[in-house]
Amino acid sequence: MDLRHLDTLVAIEEEGSFTAAADRLSTVQSNVSEQMRQLEEELGVELLTRTRRGARPTECGQAVIERARRIHRELDALRDDLSMLQGLQRGTATLGTVGTASRWIAPALVTDLRSRAPGVRLRITEGASERLAAEVLAHELAQAVVTEPIVDRNLVIEHLLEESLVGIAPWGTPLPAPPVPIAALAELPLVLPPSNNPLRIEIEAAARAAGVVLEVPVEVEGVRLIADLVAAHGGVSVLPETAIPPELAGLRTFPMADMPPRRLALVTARDAHLSLADRAVRESILRLVADRKA
Repeated sequence: MDLRHLDTLVAIEEEGSFTAAADRLSTVQSNVSEQMRQLEEELGVELLTRTRRGARPTECGQAVIERARRIHRELDALRDDLSMLQGLQRGTATLGTVGTASRWIAPALVTDLRSRAPGVRLRITEGASERLAAEVLAHELAQAVVTEPIVDRNLVIEHLLEESLVGIAPWGTPLPAPPVPIAALAELPLVLPPSNNPLRIEIEAAARAAGVVLEVPVEVEGVRLIADLVAAHGGVSVLPETAIPPELAGLRTFPMADMPPRRLALVTARDAHLSLADRAVRESILRLVADRKA
């Protein structure tokens, strides 16, 4: 099997037709057709469905395309590894992180890498734990910092640390002495993430355990914006302590009663091979976590 055959298949899928794929590959349509004929003959399956509007992959074709993209990622990682081993300090790493942890992880990680592995190019993706775990399994991300529990036998899950969940309110908000029960916050206008957000689910679970029903007049997708709204007297909230900007004026933080901490973990795909650049990122994360615990 020739890698050019796989490249041609991917080009057809992305461009939507044999003609457009030929233009992208700087060849003629007859060459594209012949390469697909050879690939389908070798694999013994139909990879593409031809229509008047172009071509689209069959179920078998989609499986081959996913493998082809993975092969190219592995080849890129191989070139990066060899460059780093030769002292050229060239490598690309990918990392996912939940938004509540990215505020302290991303800046510290970039600073650490600049001093210890300056040739590493890092792409950071922020998202929800479920999405990041799925991207790690699909090998779109090498690793990700997510909130536990994450249960998947295809993932290697390494516990990192616990984050305290704390209450936040504008200065002057009447509240009982800390630790503040969640029932006291329920009597005030709440600003929380949407109901399907993992942080919101954790807060709702703690409220149910305390026999409290939460009314949330303001829902915000971005965790960073929640702190800003609370500081502007938009309500009160509960956030991970590490997600609250220390420089934000007019904001009071306080411990909550019966509010379990969040657990952060680093996940990688069980069948993944981390490049040297990704290993450098992993080592930096573990070092930063150890320093934070100390």
